Amino acid sequence: MGASRLIVAMPKGGSGKTATAVAFARGLERACKRVLLVDLDPQGSTTAALRADSSPGGYTACDLLLSPETPFAPLRVAPYLHLVPAPSQTIALEFEVQALNQLAGPVTVRAALERVASAYDYVICDCGPSLGAVTYNALAAGPILVPVETTRLTVSVLTRLTKVVAQLRGVAPGAFILGYLPTRYTAHQTESREALNALRTLGGRRVLRAVIPQSTAVARSLAEGVSLFDARYRASQAPAAYLAAIDEVVSRLEASHG
Repeated sequence: MGASRLIVAMPKGGSGKTATAVAFARGLERACKRVLLVDLDPQGSTTAALRADSSPGGYTACDLLLSPETPFAPLRVAPYLHLVPAPSQTIALEFEVQALNQLAGPVTVRAALERVASAYDYVICDCGPSLGAVTYNALAAGPILVPVETTRLTVSVLTRLTKVVAQLRGVAPGAFILGYLPTRYTAHQTESREALNALRTLGGRRVLRAVIPQSTAVARSLAEGVSLFDARYRASQAPAAYLAAIDEVVSRLEASHG
């Protein structure tokens, strides 16, 4: 059986998308699972967080998606964690993928991931904070994990995303929302509590039980290029919250393969 796919997407910045993609990759790698992390975000935040910027001419997501004849050459970040860095020519990638969409439908990302899946247990894609051609293709490769910052504005954005995913189901049965992950939760803030309640009302059983708290440890781990599960962050509640979220998502992935 090929790797389990997980598309981390949310068409709004500041929702903890990159933090979630990196934490999941680090958490699964910590459990000795073979993980491929693919950075499809034009900002390259995941690539930067892993301190793994590729050298000029190095293998990137552009090669993975558009050049199947190019030997697969991800960067080795840790013994069980590989990364396909973000491309340097993000505008060109959008245009190329959009052209392929018109010819064959949104299959570019799914086909690329299927070519390399046998070498991994999990393949995780971090998408950009938009619904451009690359993200649209990634959604079609589902299942999709949606990090949701617990603010009223962020929760209101979900309607657009769910409509897009529903439209994709006609051509991509794998496009479905596996779960909503509440992030940046602050229990003492009224807005955060109300947003979490609104998310649970809107998302029902799709909302994970795990809630990621607002935490300086998450920001520090990304800025310092260190795993959130490093001993220096043990005083934070965030690592345990992410491990609980990983357990939930893994169970859901296994059930979806069922």
